[in-house]
Amino acid sequence: MANSGRLGVFATVLKYVSPRSRETTTTLQKCCASGCLFLQTVYLCLFGLLAAQPALQGEMPKAANIVRSLVISGNRSFPRQQIRSLMQTDVGSLYDTAILKKDFEAIARFYRKKGLRFARVAEDKLSVKRFGDGVYLGIEINEGIIGKITLSGNEKTKKDVILRELLFEVGDVYIEADKEESEQILREKTYIGAARIETQWDAKSSTVAIHVNITELWSPPLPSFSPALNSQGGTFLLGIRESNIFGSGHDTEVRYKRVSEIGEKTKSLLTWKYRMPRVFNSHWNFDGAYIQRQEGDSWAVVLERPQYTLKSRWSARFTLSEAIGDFSWYEMDPLSHSLVRTNRFEVNLQGAVGRIRRYFGDRERQNYVGLWANSRRSKYVLIEKSLELPSIAAPSNRDIKLVGITVGRKRVAYYKTRFIRRMGRDEDFFVGSEYAFALGHASPLYGSDRAEGYVNLIGRCGWARGNHILGTTVIDVNSYFTSRIERSVLLGRTSWYYTDVFNTGDIYTVDKGFRQNGNLFDFHQTFVAEFKTEMQFRWRGESQVLLGAFNGLRGYDYRQFNGEKIMVLRLESRTVCGGTLFRKIDEGLAAFATFLVKPFTKRAVNLGLVLSATAFADTGYIWNGQDTFNLTAPKRSVGFGLRGGFAKISAADIFRVEFAFPLDSPSSPSINQMLFWGIERTF
Repeated sequence: MANSGRLGVFATVLKYVSPRSRETTTTLQKCCASGCLFLQTVYLCLFGLLAAQPALQGEMPKAANIVRSLVISGNRSFPRQQIRSLMQTDVGSLYDTAILKKDFEAIARFYRKKGLRFARVAEDKLSVKRFGDGVYLGIEINEGIIGKITLSGNEKTKKDVILRELLFEVGDVYIEADKEESEQILREKTYIGAARIETQWDAKSSTVAIHVNITELWSPPLPSFSPALNSQGGTFLLGIRESNIFGSGHDTEVRYKRVSEIGEKTKSLLTWKYRMPRVFNSHWNFDGAYIQRQEGDSWAVVLERPQYTLKSRWSARFTLSEAIGDFSWYEMDPLSHSLVRTNRFEVNLQGAVGRIRRYFGDRERQNYVGLWANSRRSKYVLIEKSLELPSIAAPSNRDIKLVGITVGRKRVAYYKTRFIRRMGRDEDFFVGSEYAFALGHASPLYGSDRAEGYVNLIGRCGWARGNHILGTTVIDVNSYFTSRIERSVLLGRTSWYYTDVFNTGDIYTVDKGFRQNGNLFDFHQTFVAEFKTEMQFRWRGESQVLLGAFNGLRGYDYRQFNGEKIMVLRLESRTVCGGTLFRKIDEGLAAFATFLVKPFTKRAVNLGLVLSATAFADTGYIWNGQDTFNLTAPKRSVGFGLRGGFAKISAADIFRVEFAFPLDSPSSPSINQMLFWGIERTF
């Protein structure tokens, strides 16, 4: 009876014994039949453990559920091994549809993180083939292929001129960074005021549809009038400029300019410029300029292949130029307490510059190395000398030929803003950093007049704090040396902007015009602080630094003070005006301009008049190598004014009217207002 009970237990155990143990099980059955009690007990314990394991875990997976092959296709941007590392499903693993779905989600997240926003796994093209030995999988990835590109807003500019500036075309993989940089490239064009690129997924074709919308600026070949006059003289300019010839993107300008200043001979010059971007549909740009002066003709030719995109691996620039003009030296008159010209030289400057750079890295961080050569020849001829005041002027005739190398590193990032340097157009404010070091050598072996070394260190950085505080700093140091440092120059500039102080938002955009919120007046407030310095060392007699209205000390003469080192601090409050009142003024001017050009074009004219009230305070210091810096001897001025610009006219400058009051003038009376009015390039 005991044996029969144990046999019942054996029978139960044998139900769960793996088929691969049948031979051992047969032995166990024979032992049971022979009635060997000891062997029966041992085998009972041993095979009880063997039988319990599959009973607890369930039945072993069948071979038909094992993944035998995994094929991935459609992955242009990343290798298959990198994609497979994101998946739990792999060759030899159990095929599970729930796990495979999670794998698809992991792949999509990875692509989105890399900027391929529309990438996905094409589940409708998933291939699952089952055979007796397992499952064979075929996975196809759709990285977001661009199916079509449409364009709107280009009434004058040719379609191919716009599309060639994009960093993608039909058939490429859509990358978000390409879109953002393409918008930036378009905004930099003088004939485009705003650019918006919209993207969406076309489920029918399983591709990405892209629409490019631009706001084209008005660029008629009409005469332009540009005075910049004050009580000391100024300039008068009359010219014609067309920044988008027949919609080709080419830029040309012909202008006549007269420069007059108290105590100086009036100068007249005729200038012709032509800029041809994308020569023969390449990325090379051509710039040519010819200037006709009374002293002699000047010209310059530039052939450049810029780093037009951060994905570009190299850039180059070649320049040939000759400039003929005059060079004046000024000394302080102790009687009039003003600068008087003591020497005037006729100068001939000839130059040839070549540079090639190679970039390494990605869009955000790059290192670069460049080779360059620079040939400069200068010749000075004294044509006028004052007998009343002594002068130390002694510019040297030089023939310098330098060859060298530049290494640099940059971190590139931009912040899109408005009303910093322009009147209403979108601006890409640099918030990265760049540092470069250049080392060169001049030698008689390749034509230089003497052997000397050259070193240059330049750094710039920009930053943004939240949505209001923006800043930028540039430091440039260059020095020539032999067995000692011969001469050096330090240039520095830092600017701080506290913009949109009261969170009023965008009161004006080029594509939409003035904001319509029902208010009669609308304001955008910005505070600006700018500090700049120039310090020359061992340039005595070769060059001098002048301080006056022309370099930021408003309220004083163009050339009020002279020395070797200056510092200037400018504080300014800018209030851009908007609202219903200014919108009506802009609409009235647009209607009048449209009426004037009606015989020549059917296109409505939108000027985009934007006005800004300003208040400012300037402080400057100037000294030379023989004097020490004196903090208690500043040159100060205060003032107010009005600035404005036509945001929807191509290449339109900013006009200004300012009243400035000098507080430390050496002349009498000490406070004497000075009116400035004219044109400038930046806000």
